[in-house]
Amino acid sequence: MKRFFANYGPLILYAVLIFGVSSIPKLPTPDIGIAFIDKIAHFFEYAVFIILALRAFVQPPIAAKGYRLYLIGTLTALVYAVVDEYHQSYVPGRTADWYDVIADSLGIWCGAMGYMLMGRGKRMPL
Repeated sequence: MKRFFANYGPLILYAVLIFGVSSIPKLPTPDIGIAFIDKIAHFFEYAVFIILALRAFVQPPIAAKGYRLYLIGTLTALVYAVVDEYHQSYVPGRTADWYDVIADSLGIWCGAMGYMLMGRGKRMPL
């Protein structure tokens, strides 16, 4: 059990953090002079998510490799992104935005490619 939490704990905690932040009503976006800062935040949020997912899913009980690893990781991250946006539609002062899901998807793709290029997973052709 200790090994499971060492491998999957960071992903689970990060998913809980995302859910917690998306549950905050009327979350203010800081005005730092960068257009689309919220989309940039979504991009990096899910780039980290996919890296944590891939890191976890190479370990038991899933122990995926190659295409299967990236497929399971990507689907998990995409489903979580869509469910999170849906969840936000019920939070007062928040809305679901498909552009956020697009930013999440780009972050997922770039995070997965970064993970692959770092040699963490079995390389697959682009």
